[in-house]
Order: sequence, then structure tokens, then C-alpha cells
Amino acid sequence: MIIRLDLSRHCIETTARLRLETLIRSYFKLPDPDTEDRITALTHFLKTVDFQDLRVRISQLEGSETSAVLIISKDLTSVEIRFKNQSIYPAPRI
Repeated sequence: MIIRLDLSRHCIETTARLRLETLIRSYFKLPDPDTEDRITALTHFLKTVDFQDLRVRISQLEGSETSAVLIISKDLTSVEIRFKNQSIYPAPRI
């Protein structure tokens, strides 16, 4: 599953939460299995990732990143975040 995130206004956690809220509103207007899968994936991402560590790792990337691609496996076992030509594999929340 691929989810694009615009990081120009908020950190990755806030952006993911806002995207989740948008997807939920959309799902209630017009239920769709793809939207349901995205809601599940983003909920998993928000519950399991150590965002404090992730913010530090993102800030260490060269240049300021304004967009990211979140790649979450269908079975929710792997999460990858791509910024242009770099990938980050977020640490799990402890």
C-alpha cells in the first residue's frame, strides 16, 4: 500500500493523523475497500511507530523534505518511508 504525505506544513505524525481523518470522512461518504485498507494501514502506522526517533532521523536527511511516500505491506509487517532517493525504516514504539 502506498500513501503519499505532504510534509510542507506539519511533521510526519500530524500529517498522517490528518490524512487518516480525511480518509475516515471519505469512507463514511462513500465506503470503499481501498479506503478501508488505507485507514487500517495508517492506524497501524500511527500506533506502532516511534515518532520521536523518526523525527530525529528525518531531520538528519540532507535538505528539507516536503513530501514522503509511506509504503506499508498488506499484512502490516513492514513500513518504509521514502524521501526522494532515501528510505527510512521506522523503529517500533516501545
